[in-house]
Amino acid sequence: MAELSTLEKALSKTDFVAEKAPLQAIVRSLRPMRLKSLEDLDLNTRGRLITTLLRVQRQPKPPAPEAPAAPAEGAAPAEAAPAEAAAPAEGAPAEGAAPAEGAAPAEAAAPAAPAADPAKEKFDAWTDVMFLVGQAWRAAGDRERAESAFTASGRQPGPETEEPAAPPVEARRERGERPERGERRERGERGPRPERGERRERGERPERGPRPERAERGPRPERGERPLPELTGTWEEQAKQLEGMGRTRDAARLYERNNNFAEATRLFEAGGDLKSALRNALAAGNNDAARRLVGTLPPDQLAPTLEKAGAYELLMEHYVGKGDFENVARLYERARQFDQAALAYERANKLTLARKSYERARDMASANRIRGLEVKSLVERGDRLGAATLLVAVGQRREAVEVLSPLPPPKAFHFMQRLKLDDEAKELAQRELARAEAEQKPAGRARWLELLGETAAAAEAWEGAGRKDKALPLHEKLGNVARAAQLAEELQQRDKAIALYTQLGDNAGLERAKTLPEAPATPPPAADAAEGGEGGEGSEGGETPPDAPSAG
Repeated sequence: MAELSTLEKALSKTDFVAEKAPLQAIVRSLRPMRLKSLEDLDLNTRGRLITTLLRVQRQPKPPAPEAPAAPAEGAAPAEAAPAEAAAPAEGAPAEGAAPAEGAAPAEAAAPAAPAADPAKEKFDAWTDVMFLVGQAWRAAGDRERAESAFTASGRQPGPETEEPAAPPVEARRERGERPERGERRERGERGPRPERGERRERGERPERGPRPERAERGPRPERGERPLPELTGTWEEQAKQLEGMGRTRDAARLYERNNNFAEATRLFEAGGDLKSALRNALAAGNNDAARRLVGTLPPDQLAPTLEKAGAYELLMEHYVGKGDFENVARLYERARQFDQAALAYERANKLTLARKSYERARDMASANRIRGLEVKSLVERGDRLGAATLLVAVGQRREAVEVLSPLPPPKAFHFMQRLKLDDEAKELAQRELARAEAEQKPAGRARWLELLGETAAAAEAWEGAGRKDKALPLHEKLGNVARAAQLAEELQQRDKAIALYTQLGDNAGLERAKTLPEAPATPPPAADAAEGGEGGEGSEGGETPPDAPSAG
């Protein structure tokens, strides 16, 4: 499957050279399986293999390269030009002159290699790809598609023959071959080894000429599939002969074709093919053997094998034993048993999925109970907006307001507006406004007037609280440009004042604004900001609430 993904990436780029390596790996993986047909593969692998190979085989054939043009009559080939006729290069040493000290001797000029033809390389790579596709079809047991691919490539594979086995040790001894390690021949006692004389000095090693390029090696003939030996008798006798040869999986396939699933299970298990053993145990109805084999398969093979055999009870039994209640719930959902799926999701602590399953089962009492657990969990995690969203979705507006009440009033006000709780938000703002007036907090009163949409009163209140910077944008919003320009001049906001006086056409004010310093205005005193921040009604953090995660 990994090589199929690599092949599909190369296929998307139409890179014939990059397609060859994954195709060779696919052929090497398919051959040891000794597939009789594509049906021997599992459904997922078979579908991916057929789709990918067909896409590769349908690639348009590139144009064949043109034949090289013949040389003109009477023209001498470039290779025939004698090297002696070549003029010496400028600055070359004269004949007989000794080379400079430390300089290496000049190498003979090699003939220029012919330029590579991209069209020919692309065409050759395409034919190699078609030949490899044919080998993949043949290894998968599809002779018809293999022959089509071989015909397109213009090449035919060699005969599928089995490599001969190595001769036994006794035969090699009779031929005088080298004996096995550990069976050394008897030798006489070695005499004393003579002393080696002094090694004479070796002369300088002559320079080795340029190494000729090795010709490209042709494709290696592929090894054929391992054929079945000559068998005699009925199929039961043939299966016993195969088992006696140690070819247990071939014998198991023979039993499987003839519906003797019990013997096929035994032989597949003995041959190490546990997936096929489980398949035959399920076909034979041998639940004890199936339960034993379930624990030996990897998880990625277990579920597809049991689902293909329809053994959902055995699969659920396996999930329950592992404590995987989320997969248990999914099996119940597939069976449309939503009440049982909800119980399994609840046990897996998947509250949102459990509530939805209860709703599909029309068990509203249990759905409301799970919703309460969801709200409690979200509140404990600090997601009060998510909890209130769940409650508003089922019309529990009063409970949603109670969940938001512990938040700072400005943040609660904005959350209520997001949840379309406009009446409750207005009631909260009026209550906080009355509280600010009673406690004589002008900044808090101005903040709540602004939140209630009373812009003119809010601008006046901000000026009364000494926060001209807050009143300035409100006067702009009201269209009171003259007052806004005056406030900008008082706050020494040079650019803002110039823009507003220009809008008014007040030349005298514009001249005054140009004399203002370019430094930014100093921030408002901390005491003014702290006055409206008590209880959270005037705090900057409460004015714009942070984004809260959505419910569920």
